[in-house]
Amino acid sequence: MTLNDIDIMPAARVLVVNTNPEEFKLFHDILTKNAPANYQPFYFPLEKGGKNPLPNISWKNNRKTFNEAYNLMEQGYNIGIAATATDELCIMDADDIVKVGDMKPTLTIMSRKQIGKHGFYFTKDELVTGKSAECESAKQNIPAGDAGEIRAVWYYVVACGSYCPCTADEIDRIPIEDKEYAGHYRLSGRTDVVSITYSELPQVYKDVIESGRETEIAKSIKRKHAANTQKINTEGSAIWDLSIYNVTGLRDRPGKRFGIPTEFHGSGTDNDCSVTDGLLHCWRHKCYHTGLTALAVIAGIASCSEAGVPHHGHGSSVDFKDRRIQFELWVYAYNHGLLPIGDKIPYQGLVYYVLNKKLCNENQLIDGWKLPGFVPRVASLIAEKEGINFGR
Repeated sequence: MTLNDIDIMPAARVLVVNTNPEEFKLFHDILTKNAPANYQPFYFPLEKGGKNPLPNISWKNNRKTFNEAYNLMEQGYNIGIAATATDELCIMDADDIVKVGDMKPTLTIMSRKQIGKHGFYFTKDELVTGKSAECESAKQNIPAGDAGEIRAVWYYVVACGSYCPCTADEIDRIPIEDKEYAGHYRLSGRTDVVSITYSELPQVYKDVIESGRETEIAKSIKRKHAANTQKINTEGSAIWDLSIYNVTGLRDRPGKRFGIPTEFHGSGTDNDCSVTDGLLHCWRHKCYHTGLTALAVIAGIASCSEAGVPHHGHGSSVDFKDRRIQFELWVYAYNHGLLPIGDKIPYQGLVYYVLNKKLCNENQLIDGWKLPGFVPRVASLIAEKEGINFGR
């Protein structure tokens, strides 16, 4: 008998399982240890070695219990975990830890490339679906580009214990001390799951919401502001047309944060201000300013929070129809070169000056608002001696 006469049996195929069910169990135990009442994680199977749900069935219709998910992971299947609209889970997907910055300590897992993290939180914040630029809530989906995203409403991440192989280039970028974990979703922070609110999210996620709010506010408010200022004065004073740039020197920088002018707060941080579509947003007081409201702050007539229009409000608390306010705004703007020479003081500002100088009294006003014929000329002559040209 020769070697050629012998049937060679093919080598048995060995199933290599890289998933780690025990790591998954430890994750599950920590996640559910102090979870809200009736909370049950939404687990579902993913492809072996991949992040995609199993084909031919919606993952939302393929929910598994922990034991079922554990058994599937023993067979090499990855497992996904979703935050749903009916639970309080909020998952912080930090693809770039440097861009995200400090995360509130909680149950955390490292993702397969060992340079990103998934943080798991519970939140009592209001559920937000669809467009979310008007709502400050941690219970909403917030995409933040390369930095990552908040996954809180029917979005999922790959669960701890799963495995997705890395490419050679990806392995090269993994820190030396973590290369042995390449491809593995593993526990990083083993602390209990804590609660989180919108205010506690890293700024990179809040910037997305607040930038969207800037755009929405700009579209709806600028028209209203223009209509309101026309009602205040129809005599053409340039004060009603002053822009944020005229008053502060700041131009549009959409999506960029910087320190607000010191006239607004006296002191501030490096990211409490932004300017979009001609509106200055103060993120300390959650309000926005037009050129006119900014002038009221800088002129010392009102504080930032008083003059600014609340992001969720309906107008400045400063009454720009008030005679005194019109006078003081105009004088400040004129004296600081914000208005052209010869600009007419708003008429009611002139009325304030006249009454304050006692050149006439309220009872002498015609129809309750108009000055007697000779008074404006007298007032202008007196003002000129004080170095003010009323343009009248």
